[in-house]
Amino acid sequence: MTLVIENISKKIQQQDVLKNVSFELNTGEIVGLVGRNGSGKTTLFDTIAGELLPDFGRIGLDGLDYIKTIRLHEQLFYVDMPENWLRYYSPRKIKAILKLAYPNFDEQWYDAEIKRFGLNNSKRIRTYSKGMRALFMIIVSFASRAQYVFLDEPLDGLDVLIRDQVKQLIVNQVTSHQTTVLIASHNLVDLDTLVDRVLLLKNHTIDRTFAIEENKNIRKYQLAYSGDALPTFLRDSGTIIAQTGHVVTIVFNDFTEALGIKLAGQDFKFIEELPIGSEDVFRASFAEEAHVWQQELEGTK
Repeated sequence: MTLVIENISKKIQQQDVLKNVSFELNTGEIVGLVGRNGSGKTTLFDTIAGELLPDFGRIGLDGLDYIKTIRLHEQLFYVDMPENWLRYYSPRKIKAILKLAYPNFDEQWYDAEIKRFGLNNSKRIRTYSKGMRALFMIIVSFASRAQYVFLDEPLDGLDVLIRDQVKQLIVNQVTSHQTTVLIASHNLVDLDTLVDRVLLLKNHTIDRTFAIEENKNIRKYQLAYSGDALPTFLRDSGTIIAQTGHVVTIVFNDFTEALGIKLAGQDFKFIEELPIGSEDVFRASFAEEAHVWQQELEGTK
């Protein structure tokens, strides 16, 4: 079963938030959604979930209109965080409500996970800590047994040990039930260990879809340059993500043979290619904006 998002556009207060957004979500895959703050990730979630109506475009299931073929609320689970109706109720009350909305709600698994993570079954969710609220949202999302689960910053506020358990929980649930998960997150390091591919939301649309191993044109190097000044072509061609003295870590968004020849020249004491992660792809995708900001900062000094 494939959920198709086709040319979705949405304006809010006459401003483009989404413009011709298109992608597909396949059964049993985990997909990351990344973008800068204010890029429209939450609006996209709200639109797919039916909380907002798109101005243009369609959402389809296996090529058919989504609304006509299936009851949306039974197949997609998404609750906007942190302000949502769940916070006014306890886990026990929420279970009673969601059992009515989701006919496949897994009551036994839900109770077991609430107990395993030591969540208070009688307290309202708003009394939980930030990390406990995030943990509860993940549990209730998968307990719904919806085919599509949308998670907005699911690991935010979790300590390292709980985060590892939650990541394993997500993987286990996807594997066991072939759930499709779309995760919006700023924690790109965690995404690398979870997702099959990443959608990059930029300029109101999906600018790039990538799996790390498929991005051969993006390269990351650590190098030490000779002389007093950083070679100009490095700043012009790549995004410098770290520099200590003459040692530089740099990401090239569009690595070419010509760049390889320059790097092999006499300007460098050593050079080493490093493994690429989602964070590097993200930095490289916004390299032009970063360069403009840097120029503006230098102009104000």
